[in-house]
Amino acid sequence: MPKINVKFSFLIFNALMFIFRESRLIFGFYIACLIHEAGHIIAVQLTGGNVQQIDFSWIGIKMTASPPCSIKAGIFVQLSGPAANLLTFLVLILAGNTGYIAIFSLAEGLFNLLPYSFLDGGAALDMLAEGAVNEPLLRKIYAALRLTVTAAIAFFIICGLFKIPV
Repeated sequence: MPKINVKFSFLIFNALMFIFRESRLIFGFYIACLIHEAGHIIAVQLTGGNVQQIDFSWIGIKMTASPPCSIKAGIFVQLSGPAANLLTFLVLILAGNTGYIAIFSLAEGLFNLLPYSFLDGGAALDMLAEGAVNEPLLRKIYAALRLTVTAAIAFFIICGLFKIPV
């Protein structure tokens, strides 16, 4: 059984969510989070590992598991959370359900695929680069990708704030 840590910041985050948001929206958010983490847990178990610790804080959920047996297994574990969300979105949309669970599943799946090291997509890229013959080049390419994605996000935020048509 993994050790579970709930930080005070997580409790504050939840209190604010329940004060300022409607319950259906909160329910959809948490179901999408549970689906995401369940995807990781199942992948860890399928690759012969075990979850050692789960930390809940205001920035999200961080899971610590035994080291993967291979790079492929590690990448599988990293990408299984977003895959679970995207699969849930697809199933719900095909079933005609466009509610909060479907929307949050899509958003969480895509968000976690961003190429930042603290998200699943970036962690998978880092695993690909680690120990590779051309690791320095891959790290430069990943840095350029992260910078490009950051610039694109900033561009769309600025366009949205100033109501600039894209």
